[in-house]
Amino acid sequence: MSEITKLTSVAELVKQCPTARRVFDKYGLKGCGGEHGPTEPLAFFAAVHKVDVDKLVEELNAERRNPTRETYVYEEALGDYIYRRFFKAGIAVVLSVGCLWGALNLLEISLRKNFLQLHLVPAIHAHAHAMIFGWVGLFVMGFAYQSFPRFKYTTLWRPDLANLSFILMLVGIVARIGAELLQPMPVGFGLGILSAGVELAAVGLFLTIIFKTARQSMEPHNPYEKFIFGAFFWFLVQTIFSAVFFFAKATAAGEHQLIQRIALLDGPLRDIQLLGFATLMIAGVSQRFVPAVYGLGSPAKDRQTLIFWLINGSLLLNITSYVLMLTTRNPLFAAGLEASYILMAAWAVLLVKQLRIFARPAESDRSFKFIRAAYTWLLVAMGMLPFLIVYGAVTHQHFAHSYLGAYRHAFTVGFVSMMILGVASRVVPILAGVDSKQISGLWGPFILLNVGNIGRVALQILTDFIPQVAFPLVGFTGFIEVTALAWWGIDLWHTMNLSKTHRSKLLQVPLPLPAR
Repeated sequence: MSEITKLTSVAELVKQCPTARRVFDKYGLKGCGGEHGPTEPLAFFAAVHKVDVDKLVEELNAERRNPTRETYVYEEALGDYIYRRFFKAGIAVVLSVGCLWGALNLLEISLRKNFLQLHLVPAIHAHAHAMIFGWVGLFVMGFAYQSFPRFKYTTLWRPDLANLSFILMLVGIVARIGAELLQPMPVGFGLGILSAGVELAAVGLFLTIIFKTARQSMEPHNPYEKFIFGAFFWFLVQTIFSAVFFFAKATAAGEHQLIQRIALLDGPLRDIQLLGFATLMIAGVSQRFVPAVYGLGSPAKDRQTLIFWLINGSLLLNITSYVLMLTTRNPLFAAGLEASYILMAAWAVLLVKQLRIFARPAESDRSFKFIRAAYTWLLVAMGMLPFLIVYGAVTHQHFAHSYLGAYRHAFTVGFVSMMILGVASRVVPILAGVDSKQISGLWGPFILLNVGNIGRVALQILTDFIPQVAFPLVGFTGFIEVTALAWWGIDLWHTMNLSKTHRSKLLQVPLPLPAR
């Protein structure tokens, strides 16, 4: 074998010198790419894993010249492939009770030409819960179980408990959907209790596993980790708050009190889920992942700490101002709400500058268009927020439901879902040992998802001005997005199945017994 350089492929090297896997595993490879590892060059591996590439090449050349006598046998453990069941379950959720159900709800709204359909509230809330816990939550958990130990040069603590958290999360999602649809029947209340308990247990297990994994590592804390652990905090808060929200609805004495409780609690819950949990997680992963993977370089000035506190501070100001404005009817709190919106727009701009999203990437990949589009949608969504109160005043609405819904869709589908598509489309081929340049470029789902999102955001706002034209059209935008997600999901599922590793059955995982 010729001299190893930073352009040598990881897979090529491992095939010719199997004991080199020990060197890679020390720096976090740990099962990625199957038996032979990913097809990416050493320079890419070093950049992603924050390893000095010259030192890595030196160690690998030393191993090549004098291989370890002990034979290296590749063995895949549960912690190496558990992410696949989270990702596949997330795809199944978004294509059923997630995006598809949302599209059906939207179609009924468009036919009735009114977004305020009280009879649809249980279905809409069930759909929203499935999207947060089953789409965003499952992908976050799967990605964390796979990537966090490797970024910290350690192994996942208690993968059997990680598998249990997966089962509990699925049970909780199904139970909550039933609870939303069956209330106020006693069985609905019982399912709500079951869902609250198992989801809290699932999230608690997840956080325990990640924290225990972090404690195993000797690596120092990195600045991006405050975003990750901040997201974990809001993940736990929103899990508790979501249960409170359900029981507040289930115990409402009549339709009037139900509407009041939804008005008071729904907004803060969605903001915690989207602007706390999802945003901080995406911001943290982006700091660690995006510049290194795409070769965007470092920002001229590091503003991570400022961005972190702006995200959390604006969220707290938003929730406080909203609750006080609604409960006291004092218009002065509207100023606090407007200030929070301006701060949100500010951190969005700073985050885009921090990541240098619009710089020329040194590494081209099919996934980067999703990443760049996601941050474009973030700027659009957060740019819309400061005009929410003004829009309501101009259109003579006490609550500009159409405009707020358009903003949320721009944020959830345009930013959050687009980031899930982008990150997963880059990570999964690496984990499966597949060259991403040899598989689909995903232009079809990319174009359809953006077309659907543009149509939904624009047409939802236009329902306030030309309802006879906008309502019939907006009902079809959801199905365009479902088509995009199905196209992407099938491709990702197929790529996961290309891995040359075995696929352990879910129920064959050992029971999570206490360690001896």
